[in-house]
Amino acid sequence: MAPDTIDDLRQGARDVVYTGLGLGILGFQRLQVQRRELEKALGVGLPPTPDDVGRLVRHLTHHR
Repeated sequence: MAPDTIDDLRQGARDVVYTGLGLGILGFQRLQVQRRELEKALGVGLPPTPDDVGRLVRHLTHHR
């Protein structure tokens, strides 16, 4: 193979890796936002502490 072809393959592989990492980071950030929205909706942190669970159970059983 010509040196240019090997360099092109290396650059292509590098681009694929960087793109994959970037998409993974964006996906993780999106999950973090969804987790925070869920925490806000439930009024507890995730994972919930035992106090959070008790408070949530009391809230759910008193509002039926």
